[in-house]
Amino acid sequence: MTSREDMLCECCNVIENEGTMCAMCRLLTPHIAGQHTGIIQDEEAISRFRNEIQNPSSNIKQIWRRLRAFGVTNNPDPFPSTIEKSEWTFGEPPKWELSDVEMEAILLWKTHRIEDNISRRLSRGGVLPDGTHLSFAGGTFFVDGHPCRVPYRGLNKILSRHPRISEGTQWKQLLRSLDLSVTQMRMSRGDTGPDSPILHPASQVVAFNVVDEYMMMEMLRRRSPGIRPRYPMKIMFRGTEWLSRWDSMGNNATRRMGAEDLRVPVAIVERNGKLFLRVRRDSGWKRIELDSDPRTWETIVTWALSPPDHEDNQRLRTLQQHIFADTKMNVVRQSDINGIRFLREVVDNNERASLDLESERIVVEGTSGLRYSIQPGRGGHNTRFLVTGIRNRGSNHANAANGWARMRQRMAFHQDSICIVETPQLRRLVLGDALGSITLSLLDDMESQRHINTLRQHIRRNRPRQPVHPEIQLHNRAMELRQLLQSNTVEQERRRTTESFPRLFSVLLRLPLGSRVTFTAINRDGRPNVSFDDCETTFGTHNITDRRVIYRMLDATGWTRDRDEENVRGVTRIYIRVGTGERDLGGAVEEIAEMLEPRLLANGRVRVMAGPLWRFFERQNPGTSHLLPGTDEHIP
Repeated sequence: MTSREDMLCECCNVIENEGTMCAMCRLLTPHIAGQHTGIIQDEEAISRFRNEIQNPSSNIKQIWRRLRAFGVTNNPDPFPSTIEKSEWTFGEPPKWELSDVEMEAILLWKTHRIEDNISRRLSRGGVLPDGTHLSFAGGTFFVDGHPCRVPYRGLNKILSRHPRISEGTQWKQLLRSLDLSVTQMRMSRGDTGPDSPILHPASQVVAFNVVDEYMMMEMLRRRSPGIRPRYPMKIMFRGTEWLSRWDSMGNNATRRMGAEDLRVPVAIVERNGKLFLRVRRDSGWKRIELDSDPRTWETIVTWALSPPDHEDNQRLRTLQQHIFADTKMNVVRQSDINGIRFLREVVDNNERASLDLESERIVVEGTSGLRYSIQPGRGGHNTRFLVTGIRNRGSNHANAANGWARMRQRMAFHQDSICIVETPQLRRLVLGDALGSITLSLLDDMESQRHINTLRQHIRRNRPRQPVHPEIQLHNRAMELRQLLQSNTVEQERRRTTESFPRLFSVLLRLPLGSRVTFTAINRDGRPNVSFDDCETTFGTHNITDRRVIYRMLDATGWTRDRDEENVRGVTRIYIRVGTGERDLGGAVEEIAEMLEPRLLANGRVRVMAGPLWRFFERQNPGTSHLLPGTDEHIP
């Protein structure tokens, strides 16, 4: 009899569930753990694989030895011999090997020109033990004339350390399969980074429908798919064990597979001429160099290219997740579990929020009547989620067929995305808490739009228009025009010359003798850089022209430079008022207005204001007195 504890979700341990995980945990766990729940191996699989490789410790060398022995026994001939008679036009090339100088030249070819004599040797290439010709030209390796990524450092090490074993290795098939296995193609916009799943590398050979969709997405994203051929020809891998496993499934089975069926974790990585396997260590996920033995390479590559449901592909996942670490793999931490519970409470306790597990999203209807999709995954500005407006209640991009139809829905989906930047406070929260907060914000989108500009724009564009009274329409139009005018650069200059500078001039006229004003460096962020000792007035200068205008104002109103105070304070420029200036300021004001006059010209030709500019400035000196209203503060 099954107890209630056995029916609880294995992650949050709260919700009764027929499977191993509840719907909310299945949605969030892949993004928290960096592994999709379907590829996280269970205890039975771990125990079985450990027994197969004789229960090794986490010692890397011991694991490679046990794995190599198991691979040879379990699958002794993964790359069968294909004898091809070669005819050389200009004589058989020498045995392939690289010197330290040549390996350094290949490593630095993008930034350093390869010397001619080295380039000639690399271009001519050499022959591997099985007769395969290998060369390097233009930054690309070629295997029998076909472009191929080659882990040349590891290969060079193998040929020198294991010459006898290398004699029996089918290098052409192995290198081409290695090239295929390190390919990383990602269908989803949110799938970025080393933890994100990729399309199964063999998809390029066996799943053309999915690869077609990927290529179309890459084309529309204006990103290059890379230097690899569009499709590696299936005939290039004829006879390999991994391809025979796909063929045994039948063409119909592979044709029915979509991108979701082919998502696998990153396994093999090629970097700087070396092969690495991504594994979990006690300190976290790491890349460790693959054992320099052709038998190990054959085993790992065969496992990586086998179908996702094949026992060898599952062995590879177990190897990555559990064998190189002594500690148990914790899928999620307690804080993440608490976050998942919070998000579930938000969704369950609101009728306008629901979980759409098939589309891997949370659907929310806001107070505006608009509907939103919240997907965990990498969004704009490196956010942990993607918020998208839902146009049509019946649309579901995840249910579309493969090919162009699915691609069009995906692209439309991303075009409707709403950029919501994670604040520092939100980023400190675990994923569940962050998604719960976003869900609550979108449930009350009419209130949230007040501090989320992109959301406000989305609501304005998409909310159904209600009939509006004509007078209200005129009022709203006037407000819109006023906002446009305030943001206009010409209008900003007009207000600065006719309002801001005259207000500052009135302050300079009224401050008592002995007052000081300090100039600091111009701030690009717009902060004020002119301040007074005896009042709260501040002002911001944007350029040297602003400074020259103010210097002329200071001269006209009895201020002089105080160099002694500059030395005491360590400030570049300080002025002190020692006089009141002339009673009639007409001449000085006209000179100041002439300095500001070019700012009233739009496009250098059209004057945006009628009448003389000097009329905005005081022409009669009021003497020291109280400051005018609106001047004992920052003058914008």
